[in-house]
Amino acid sequence: MMIRLTRQEMLVEWKRRKGLMPVSTSTMQVARRGSDTVDEMLLGEIDDWYARVLLTAPVELLPVRDVAGEVEVTDLGDGSVEVELPGYCVRPVTVRMSGWRAPARIVEEADGALARLQTSRYVSGKTYSPVAVKRGRRLTLYSRPDNGKLIELRCVAPPADGSYELDRSLLPDFYNL
Repeated sequence: MMIRLTRQEMLVEWKRRKGLMPVSTSTMQVARRGSDTVDEMLLGEIDDWYARVLLTAPVELLPVRDVAGEVEVTDLGDGSVEVELPGYCVRPVTVRMSGWRAPARIVEEADGALARLQTSRYVSGKTYSPVAVKRGRRLTLYSRPDNGKLIELRCVAPPADGSYELDRSLLPDFYNL
């Protein structure tokens, strides 16, 4: 089940799971010096953990958004086009152009055999088996159909408001570590 937590809600959840929430039957409030510093340290730890989850967890457990309308497509003149991924896009999930029969297969190895084959018009994937080669923050899409437009570019991306969205099953279980 997907959940969305604000930074403060995640901090409370993190503290609870790590056993850092004070247990008390008293109504007296106790504040300690430096607790803001501890919270800042924990928020940094949470941000690092969330960044790792966005990079490695199964896509179906993460927030995904279509950014096709937010990117520019540059025609490279050789039957391919290039798209620069937005900074908030952690990893591409699906890319599709009009005229393609299927979404592109996303290839991470820019120097791999499949990526190199795309430069040949005789053995490239064409519209039946298109390929998107990831080179850093850029995707090179092979083979562009005539007048093809980018119709889908789905990426794993955190919410724009700085909250945390993920499947509840990804929350760490500190008791079993």
